[in-house]
Amino acid sequence: MTRKKVISFLLAVTMMGLTACTGAGGTQETQKAGNEAEGQAASEESGEAVTLTYWVPMHSGASKYITSYNENTAYQEAMKRLGIQVEFIHPAIGQEQEEFNLLFLGDELPDIIAYADHYTGGEFQGMRDGVFQDITELVPEYAPDYYKMLTEDEEFYRESTDNEGHIVSFNGYKPVGDPPFRRWILNQDLLDEMGCEIPQTIPEFEEMFDKMLEKGITPYLLDSTGYEVQLMGMYDMYMNTTTRFYQQDGIVKFAPLEDAYKDYLTLLNSWYEKGYISKDFSSIKGTEADTLFDSGQIGTYLSPIVACYNRGEVQGIPVVSAPYPRLYEGQELHWDDCDTWPRMKYNETTVVISKDCENVEAAMKFLNYGYTEEGIELYNWGVEGLNWDWQGDKRVYNDTMLNNEFGTEEASYIYKLHFAPKYTYPDVEVHANLLKSEGALNSRLMWSEDDKSDSSLQLPPFQLDEEDQQTLAEVATPIYTYVDEMTLKFITGAEPLDHFETFRETIRSMGMEEIIALEQEGYDAYISKATIG
Repeated sequence: MTRKKVISFLLAVTMMGLTACTGAGGTQETQKAGNEAEGQAASEESGEAVTLTYWVPMHSGASKYITSYNENTAYQEAMKRLGIQVEFIHPAIGQEQEEFNLLFLGDELPDIIAYADHYTGGEFQGMRDGVFQDITELVPEYAPDYYKMLTEDEEFYRESTDNEGHIVSFNGYKPVGDPPFRRWILNQDLLDEMGCEIPQTIPEFEEMFDKMLEKGITPYLLDSTGYEVQLMGMYDMYMNTTTRFYQQDGIVKFAPLEDAYKDYLTLLNSWYEKGYISKDFSSIKGTEADTLFDSGQIGTYLSPIVACYNRGEVQGIPVVSAPYPRLYEGQELHWDDCDTWPRMKYNETTVVISKDCENVEAAMKFLNYGYTEEGIELYNWGVEGLNWDWQGDKRVYNDTMLNNEFGTEEASYIYKLHFAPKYTYPDVEVHANLLKSEGALNSRLMWSEDDKSDSSLQLPPFQLDEEDQQTLAEVATPIYTYVDEMTLKFITGAEPLDHFETFRETIRSMGMEEIIALEQEGYDAYISKATIG
């Protein structure tokens, strides 16, 4: 059920070439004029423009420079074209969940609500509770472009409907995935000093680590949770703090119950004892890790490669990345988790219409725009002339995007829609932060052609029903807490690995086999779900 990433053609394209996407081409102005006329006619007939309220978290990159998405120029252009005014309501950064929960204690809900998958039990539970509208019967008429994408992509349809085929939300859709963005970050100058090639297998990593220790550098900063999927995946497992299960040949599995989990812990424990792993790894988070790498205090860590490359450019650090590590050369890997599914799940990409919306047709028209040919172009590229210009038959970002007071990353949230309910182009085609230099682009594309890596272990993002979710919350939560604590203890040696079997038996005694059975039922129902057509 995993999708094939279509990226090989990108490797041969230069920076400016990658900004090409001819899209609407010659029909663009005709379509734009038609939509503006339609919106204007609707406004004239009613005497005033339709106004909708839209509750949505603002990306932190935008919040540093604007106070509302009403200042986002792509949204401004969309409102003008559609003749629909939108008043954005934003929760405080870092308080999204708390303020989202408070919405349902008030007298009236905003017309449109993002973050809907964070509703207790998920967006479909919100529909069953009567706070989100069931739009199943309305989508074909009032959101035909969204409906077309749902019905033409079987996986997107499965992800966007419940087991009865209900549609409740407009979801971010990215049918063509990107090359993996998170890799082992390395300083090429340091590699040259040590006489090391970029490591690809565990023996090569360990040889590099030994040379780093000789130079007084702590080799590796493990993720603070102790979970590193790029190491766990070598043992055909997958787990982190948000995705606890994986599947193998249709059977749902929980990594800590597998023999291979002990192999994973044994590797990390040996690295910790040898001094390869920072003794402070569990307490170091966020930008502190960047600082340690930039200052040469740690040799490598896993992080988004383009952000590290661009930061290195400013500081004079030649940043390179390593491929997914393997136990041995040529090993096949099956855990890849980058853009595995076409539905995007970010704070702004699961959007519903509330029970209190009085103009559902207008709300659906506004949300459908992100799936129209014209809306796709606007939301992915920004406004022609303001953000990009034609160079022959190619679209190319101009200085507004590439040389501004914000930075190219922030510009993507101020001038266009990076995360939203829309059809999303691959980052390597339209993300300005990636396209600001040929080096940044190449850093992302490096290692992307890996014909021995796939995502077959990934469990699709299905939702359990309300009762099963309640059981999951009650039974699984204490298990997760126990596993999290014990994993760190095994890695640091605070708990001997001789106690691993006792650890597994404790997990079973806490009810994990019941939880796996629920996950298996959910997975089976997802796979057997009938599609439209």
